Amino acid sequence: MKTAKYISAIFSLALCTPAFAQVGAQEQTMMANRGIAVEDVNVTRDGEFVMLNMKLNLDSLDLPSNTRLVYTPVLKTKQGVVSMPEIVINGRRQQIMYERGDAKGDYDPQAVVVRRRNGKPQTVAYQASAPLQAGVTDYDVAINEDLCGCGDKIDGTGYTVKRARKPLMAFVRPAAEAQKERHIDKTAYIDFPVDRTELHADYRRNASEIDSIVNTINLVKNDRNLSIRSIDIHGYASPESPYSHNEYLARERAKTLKDYVRRIVNLDDRLFTVSHTAEDWDGLVSYIREGNLDNKDAILAIIADADLTPDAREWKIKKNYPADYRVMLDTWYPALRRSDYRVNYTVRPFNVEEAKQVIKTKPQQLSLEEMFLVAQTYEPGSDEFNEVMEVAVRMYPDNETANLNAACTRLNLGDADGAKPYLDKAGASPQAVNARAAYAYIKGDYDSAAALYRQAADAGVAEAKANLENM
Repeated sequence: MKTAKYISAIFSLALCTPAFAQVGAQEQTMMANRGIAVEDVNVTRDGEFVMLNMKLNLDSLDLPSNTRLVYTPVLKTKQGVVSMPEIVINGRRQQIMYERGDAKGDYDPQAVVVRRRNGKPQTVAYQASAPLQAGVTDYDVAINEDLCGCGDKIDGTGYTVKRARKPLMAFVRPAAEAQKERHIDKTAYIDFPVDRTELHADYRRNASEIDSIVNTINLVKNDRNLSIRSIDIHGYASPESPYSHNEYLARERAKTLKDYVRRIVNLDDRLFTVSHTAEDWDGLVSYIREGNLDNKDAILAIIADADLTPDAREWKIKKNYPADYRVMLDTWYPALRRSDYRVNYTVRPFNVEEAKQVIKTKPQQLSLEEMFLVAQTYEPGSDEFNEVMEVAVRMYPDNETANLNAACTRLNLGDADGAKPYLDKAGASPQAVNARAAYAYIKGDYDSAAALYRQAADAGVAEAKANLENM
């Protein structure tokens, strides 16, 4: 049997007429043939300890002089039973024997020992704690009764004062996608001869860049589950030279790249769209902000001046800060000359059996609803069920439903800390409120848990109502 770690075990005697604590018929426990009332029971959890606070009202107890009652609060889990310090209530003669040391060693050193003074109001206040492994959510706090004082803690009567059970989670089925539309975004750095628009595949790094574009498109084209909707190519030029010339280069180079790639992948020209940005000042600003130019702020101010034309802007930077301009020209301008491309495609719908296979290899092709339906084929809480929910939130990290279901999965495991990042992104639905209540419950904040459970129950979440009843 484990040894409990105790916060304290204290008692108090009330010699005036006390106010009888009305905790409700279902919450109040009567012991010793209804001679002792258990009042003001408060069970809290702090990390790996469960704390019990309560009072024993002895007003109705008429205890014979030679009788001893022993009550042992215990924490019961599937892993075993942990005892807290006993409450020993002695008749007059038994108290004398106890004080003489007749029962020395029979009880915990922190046991609460009190003599019953028949006919007088008397209350015993009790506080103690017992260890509870992190993640364990199912437990009972009970009081074992020994009416003979003979140490029978097993076969005597037991009273459960708190029954805690793993919170019920409300998983949410994601909304169906009318059509699964996806896209792949990439950037290519195609080198063109100075001031020219013709593309040479063997020029500098062009071979590898073109291969990357073609392979990306073919990856979609050759997958029987996918259908290409469109391919968008957007060309950029850097700010040096006249703006009008840069606009020409950006536009024509994008068209050239589109024609070259289209012929290789053998797709209808109508699938392609081409656009351009004459000078990528936004990209340049990002580089400047992250860099360490001597005159960074002054250059950024010039770029932000709406009264300057692009050519006047570049000329002013070049004239006033030639050294910084040379750094920009040599370091950042080449990276601004690029082609961003997007492959837009649709994914066909999958039945559950197909989805169970696809999720193992290409989960990005599944909708959240399809993943949810796969999870329903497994036992809730099983490794397979949990893994599907984890995959779903990895594929859709900003989706509220995916985050809620992932949080519920972690909470089912008793992993409140692991659930917290998902709860933060789970939205404000009634089911999310229930999950946050479960988080508070597992962390031992029972007052917050009860308030949140009530909120979710009022909104119609059946699991919240059941959780509230189990508190």
